[in-house]
Amino acid sequence: MRKFITTIKFIALSASFMLMIACSDGSCYDNGSAVPLAWFYASGTSSQVTVSGLTLTAMGVPGDSLLLDGASASEVHLPLRISTNDVHWLFSFAVNDTTMVTDTVSIAYHPYEYFASVECGAMYYFDIDQVNTTHHVIDSVKVCAPHVTHVEQVNLHIYVPTK
Repeated sequence: MRKFITTIKFIALSASFMLMIACSDGSCYDNGSAVPLAWFYASGTSSQVTVSGLTLTAMGVPGDSLLLDGASASEVHLPLRISTNDVHWLFSFAVNDTTMVTDTVSIAYHPYEYFASVECGAMYYFDIDQVNTTHHVIDSVKVCAPHVTHVEQVNLHIYVPTK
């Protein structure tokens, strides 16, 4: 009888282990990057717009910090660094063929680790504390979702005048 109970326990334990393995395929379907997304809006409206001639660079970032170079964009991703609590982005707008006007957008935030799952591991999330901008072209920047996760969502609205 004792051997029978031990065999039943072994079978139950094996079945439980097989079920646990079957529930996980070892894949991570989450986007591991927590990057804020900003959409451009026409000043004073809720209409999304596309800006043309936009050059976007990060200040104080080692290596290649150029994200856009004279491009058209209705949205931009603004990567944050886990080693600091703020980042400064230069938004240079082409006024004509020879003139660029630049605004600085500064984002203060705090990063923190988040354990997603065994398959995905840990990743960094960010909470945006404050956003400041100069006002040469950009009218204002609104934080609409301060919690930045791996889920694609609009975090910032950048308001610019339209022609």
